[in-house]
Amino acid sequence: MPPFGTPPAYSTPATLGLALLALLTALWHFTLGALDYANAGRYEGLALMLLAGLMLVYGILTLIRYVEARDAMTDPHPRTAMYATVHQRRVPLIGLGLAVLLCLADLAFAVSAQVPFWHVAGLLLAVLLARQALRIRPERGEDEL
Repeated sequence: MPPFGTPPAYSTPATLGLALLALLTALWHFTLGALDYANAGRYEGLALMLLAGLMLVYGILTLIRYVEARDAMTDPHPRTAMYATVHQRRVPLIGLGLAVLLCLADLAFAVSAQVPFWHVAGLLLAVLLARQALRIRPERGEDEL
């Protein structure tokens, strides 16, 4: 449990960065999935769009958690504790898992698709997302950016 008076884990700029990076990565990969739907194959494109959709949901939920935590910090009469929640460790791990799946998909598409450069750029986005998700894990601390 963090010391009393420290900001909740979801209220840091690192969490906002993770949410925005997840949204950007999701939109990038959804576009690539739509392009590969016509070029590489129907099911391959749909699989990439499905992964991108899951990443979009993850990014939106993380952004909502950030906004709620920032709002809870100004609440004069808090109703629940803001520390040591069960999902605090799971959220970054889910982001890491989705980023790894997108990395694997990008590697496969970079080898087989007709737009390999864009998949390499998507791979870089997914690696940045995985790095950011690892950085905000509560065990390591969120103060380092």
